[in-house]
Amino acid sequence: MTKIDFLSPLKALVLSATFLLVNITQLSAQTQQLNTTKIRFVQPSLEKQPANRGAPRDRTGAGTRGDCPAANKPLTALVPLESKTVLSLTTDEHPTFWFYVPYVPKNINLVKFVLLNEQNNSLTKEPIPITLSNTPGVIRVSIPKTEKPLEIGQYYHWYFLIDCNPQSRSDDIAVEGLVQRIIPKEELTRALDTATPRQRVALYAQAGVWQDALTTLGELRTRQRQDATLATDWKDLLESVGLENISTEAIVPCCSL
Repeated sequence: MTKIDFLSPLKALVLSATFLLVNITQLSAQTQQLNTTKIRFVQPSLEKQPANRGAPRDRTGAGTRGDCPAANKPLTALVPLESKTVLSLTTDEHPTFWFYVPYVPKNINLVKFVLLNEQNNSLTKEPIPITLSNTPGVIRVSIPKTEKPLEIGQYYHWYFLIDCNPQSRSDDIAVEGLVQRIIPKEELTRALDTATPRQRVALYAQAGVWQDALTTLGELRTRQRQDATLATDWKDLLESVGLENISTEAIVPCCSL
């Protein structure tokens, strides 16, 4: 007859305590690593490739005749550029987009943001008009909560356009890109549940979720403008995707939609 060796209450208690100690130690080590690791973006592997039909390939703006005044740095979308495709991921139904605008408001006639789905239909009721203030600097544009949420898995084509010449719409300076909403993996969700805001930035960046990493960090910097650690994190994150020329530009209070 096979002998069944049931654990004594004492043995079970010791094993449970050991298991708990190992888990706490591992969690503590992971937390410490997130606190000390340089924040860098890791390019994700995509489960679904975007359709190859004029995919955006440049995150800086160019006008046809250059009616906007000369600037030391170009209009720039704060997004990764991988294999010459401007593409980023988000878990947010209504994500926030970030841009560097090199022009002062008095030189700008009109600014608008457009978001199209894969059928080339606008996600918003109309192009979102934006009134700039305090530029040059880095601004944010959030999709209003009143608009339709992004559907999971679909690629959306966005445009950010600046018109400096009220006499000619063909002279718009524009940047464009693709964004896809995803469901975060279970291990990322679990880690985010117990992470501090700064640790969430590192987790999103490591998972390749650019929009959420940048927005989380941008909001932290906006609330804590004098925090040198957050300034370094911002610089590290932008430099990890080749945006060194924008990494020291100020985030300015802007805009009204």
